[in-house]
Amino acid sequence: MRQYETMVLLSPDLEEEAVEKRIARFEKQITDNGGEILSVDRWGKKRLAYAINKQRHGIYFIVTYKSEFEIIRENERQLRLDEHSWRYMTVRMDNALLKKIEKNAKSAEARLENRDEDRERDRERDRERDREDGR
Repeated sequence: MRQYETMVLLSPDLEEEAVEKRIARFEKQITDNGGEILSVDRWGKKRLAYAINKQRHGIYFIVTYKSEFEIIRENERQLRLDEHSWRYMTVRMDNALLKKIEKNAKSAEARLENRDEDRERDRERDRERDREDGR
């Protein structure tokens, strides 16, 4: 199985309950056919760069998952049939990209740790200066 990511743009007229229903249906199609959901990001309502169906906003969600290609074809067919699903795009996450994402996550984590250490060192230095000034 390969890893994929699908971004979907839905009509802004949908209620939250209807959006959740569509996300659940998308996930169910993947898991029922042997796929595995890795993450679901609900971006919510965002302003569009250009109008689609005379609307300036849309509701986004992104699903990252592992599955076979046939499952993707069926999901995309279902998205085409849904009148509230305006756009979608599925990309395959190749191994080089996954390694790069993992490497970037590790380096970001290291930068955060270094930043926290620097802040603590600065606080300690400030405390020492305050003690020296108070004497």
